[in-house]
Amino acid sequence: MKIKPAHRNRWILFVLLLFTPWILWFSCSGGGGGGTPSGPANAPGSLHWKTPTQFADGGALDPSKDLSLYEIFINETGDFLPNDEPRAVSLAVDGSSGTPITSFDLKTISPPLEQGKTYFVAMRAVETNGGKSAQTLPTKFVY
Repeated sequence: MKIKPAHRNRWILFVLLLFTPWILWFSCSGGGGGGTPSGPANAPGSLHWKTPTQFADGGALDPSKDLSLYEIFINETGDFLPNDEPRAVSLAVDGSSGTPITSFDLKTISPPLEQGKTYFVAMRAVETNGGKSAQTLPTKFVY
């Protein structure tokens, strides 16, 4: 009989609780996360999130041991399916410093996002053993 990893069943609740209230900030000079950009044509630069510290059941989560990466989904409709390919991937932990990664530079996405266009973003955590969480609820932003 195969035994499933203990944490795998906790991922769905963990991610829903972690990313439902997550904060999406955009660092830019000249434009906001919404509305019409003003000043220089600088697009929002970063997506930010809080590092998880525990699973939904209260069990301790060590990002350097339990998380491998985050999958980032971006589209114009906000409709994300479980089998969608991520638009970008971010490591969960910086390999050289060992610190959790909590942001992603949106300017590195290829093909690039278009300024002034409305997009939706969702994320999914991936365990070091390959298990994947459910996707977060989509969050709307204007690039």
